[in-house]
Amino acid sequence: MASTKKTARSSRPLRVGIVTLGCDKNTVDNEYLAGLLDEAGCEIVTTRRDGDPPLDAVVVTTCGFIGDAREQSVDAIVQLAEDKRLRGNPRRLFVAGCLSQRCGEELMTEIPEIDGLAGVGQFEQLAKMILKTDGRATRSIAVNTPPRVEIDKLIRRRPLAPRPYAFLKIGDGCDHNCSFCSIPLIKGRLRSVPPEIALAEARALLKRGVREINLVAQDLSAWGLDRWPNWRLPRLVRQICKIPGDFWLRCLYVYPGPIADELIDVMASEPKVVPYLDMPLQHLDPDVLHRMKRPFLERNTFEMVGRLRAALPSLTLRTTMIVGFPGETAAAHRRLIDGIQSLRFDRLGAFEYSPESDTPASTMPLQVSPRTRRRRWHAVMATQAAIALQLNQARLGRTERVLIEGFDPQRKAYIGRSAAEAPEVDGKIYISSSRQLETGLFTDVHITKAEPYDLFAVAADGMATR
Repeated sequence: MASTKKTARSSRPLRVGIVTLGCDKNTVDNEYLAGLLDEAGCEIVTTRRDGDPPLDAVVVTTCGFIGDAREQSVDAIVQLAEDKRLRGNPRRLFVAGCLSQRCGEELMTEIPEIDGLAGVGQFEQLAKMILKTDGRATRSIAVNTPPRVEIDKLIRRRPLAPRPYAFLKIGDGCDHNCSFCSIPLIKGRLRSVPPEIALAEARALLKRGVREINLVAQDLSAWGLDRWPNWRLPRLVRQICKIPGDFWLRCLYVYPGPIADELIDVMASEPKVVPYLDMPLQHLDPDVLHRMKRPFLERNTFEMVGRLRAALPSLTLRTTMIVGFPGETAAAHRRLIDGIQSLRFDRLGAFEYSPESDTPASTMPLQVSPRTRRRRWHAVMATQAAIALQLNQARLGRTERVLIEGFDPQRKAYIGRSAAEAPEVDGKIYISSSRQLETGLFTDVHITKAEPYDLFAVAADGMATR
């Protein structure tokens, strides 16, 4: 049994708060950190309430991808720094993740309340900083240069929230050279998680009661390319599906390369894989895509989407678009809108282009003004909202299998998702039921009402299934 780490002030375990900002990969990283701290006997706190005893430490895992995310991260750090300075709660403040990797020295200089800082992939170093309670007032920093995120052994994860789904990170970093993206600068080159570790982690997640595994990486379709000639994503998906149990497996962030076609064959033959694909296309105008230096430019998006839907008619297709990229003309923006209306993506998220320092796009000519970027973003989102409403209305009267995630006391309805809704990015299904629906169970529901992003349903007769 792990020994309990005590504070210098008392005989109780260290109380460590964990704050997760940014993407689902940060969620996974914080669960790795929480697992290390839990094994050392710490008490993990994810929600601060009035009247709770002071926290011995707080860790903020940050996002540094775009300007809005960096601002959110800095605001959170500054607020905790003020709490530490004025109230002594938390007693120590640690910062980790992408913003630390990118701006570590600046953060340490500008915010003296920070006691320790770690870059990406530094789970064990960060845990050691937090557990060091010998009373010496030294500030610590651990930022790997060049950046590298590598999982080379199984790390026990501690869930930070009671939910029936989990993200399984099978790779991090990226080998693409998109002109707008700072991810390779922040996280380094692609490092795939070994298949034996990914499979062991999948088994551990299912053993603890997870009913939906969401595979994530910067680009799932590149998994294995950096390390093994005979291990690619379709093979890994098939191996995960062989694990006993009734669960869903979902693939997020699959680039539109040849592997997507092979993956569709697996999705069509493996009932555990939900017919859902998240494919970040970023634009539909050829000239803009060329300026973005997107991979797989030779692929015709319209033909590819047609093939995917023909091979898997029940496919839910999600994508993301960037509006206002340098050189995006009014005609290019019109082609984007027309393409969205033609392809009718089931799910679509859009972002205003954010100039990122040290990326080629930040110094490109023909920068689009913030006002124009905002106007074009609204146009894209309005276009997609109309499509989403029509597609949701087509589901009225259907019976669909959903995973119950909890209960909303304000709506007095259970919360669920079908195979067509990915967690945290898509809408939800609000379910009325005369019987209790237990979180983590699958049940059938009848769709009764549709909004652009959310649906409403009534639970079907019969018991939910484990």
